[in-house]
Amino acid sequence: MSNNSNNNVISDGLYFFTVLLKYKKFVLITTFIAAITSVVVSLLLPKWYASTVNFVPPVESSSKSVGGGISSMMKEFGLSKVGSAGGEEYSMLVFLNSRSVADSMIKKYDLIKRYKMEDDYYVEVQKEFWDNIKVEYMKEGNYYLTVWDIDSVLAAEMANDYIEITNYFAEKTKKDESEANVKYLTNRLASIDSTINSISKEIWKISKETSFFSPEEQAKSAATALANLKSIEYEYGIYYDYFSRMFGDDDPNTQYSKELINSAKKKVDDAFSKPGLIGNFAINDVTPIAVDFIVKTAEIEALTKTKAFLTTSLEKSQMEYYNSNKNFFVVDKAVPNNKKDRPKRLFIVSGGTFSGFILSILIVLIFNGLRIASIQVSEINKKLDKKI
Repeated sequence: MSNNSNNNVISDGLYFFTVLLKYKKFVLITTFIAAITSVVVSLLLPKWYASTVNFVPPVESSSKSVGGGISSMMKEFGLSKVGSAGGEEYSMLVFLNSRSVADSMIKKYDLIKRYKMEDDYYVEVQKEFWDNIKVEYMKEGNYYLTVWDIDSVLAAEMANDYIEITNYFAEKTKKDESEANVKYLTNRLASIDSTINSISKEIWKISKETSFFSPEEQAKSAATALANLKSIEYEYGIYYDYFSRMFGDDDPNTQYSKELINSAKKKVDDAFSKPGLIGNFAINDVTPIAVDFIVKTAEIEALTKTKAFLTTSLEKSQMEYYNSNKNFFVVDKAVPNNKKDRPKRLFIVSGGTFSGFILSILIVLIFNGLRIASIQVSEINKKLDKKI
């Protein structure tokens, strides 16, 4: 069996080389024509020049942009892992690879006409543009943006301008998000003020009807402790509401914030139902009037603390909205490059020549196979004619 297999391999090899030798002129001529054609094509292709700009983002983390006030406050409460999975901050590559920047470049430099694609769909123009753009993020923290064009001077101009346009859209996006953040915080503050006013009226009503103006010392301690617990519950509620609005209910930030709310609520419930907060008895065992008074007092204190927290975040968001900072700073400007970057003529010629060689071999094998098959069919027909 092994000898038969080896004999088949040898016979196939001999057949292959015999066929090549028989049609060697055709193979050589075809390969030569392919080589000449690839040389001509490579010489006719326009020269493309590459120009690269080196730039860096600001030292400050982008997490201080939209939602930065809330996110930084969360970290102060030891919740630094919140946002690590759900994208607390977006990558600046989002802006560098944005369609808005691409469309602005295409329009500004009239690339539809420059690429000679007036009759093509716009999506094809965009694809051609991205084929001539390359963005790289380096491990050192800087970026490289390379632009290709048949004009070396224009390639450098486009590379430098690309950063300016990206800065514009990044700043506009951050301002829009900051504006939404300011609006959200303002509405929450207005809601808190309304709640404080309503609870104050209820306390005044209780005091008027029951002459209960001030709880005892333990009640004061209970109010302070409850205020701290309720304040944490409100703050967690704000985190949950914020991330739910921004990222949706399925986001890890939203889910984690929801768990924190449930944990805070449980602590508040335990404070009412279990001994230990103000003594060896539960708050629920105290007279209903005292409990109602303590709860409402704690509500006002908690809301006041939350209001202070939100006011600080609002001031930060307002400052971010009115501050105009660049998102990228150029380290090395792009300069015209007099040495072409593409086409790689050596690769074109070698690839074309090799392709011509392979194609000629396939044609020879197919032609010879058809010739042999024709001969065999002819012999079979002769045998059949003799039998008849």
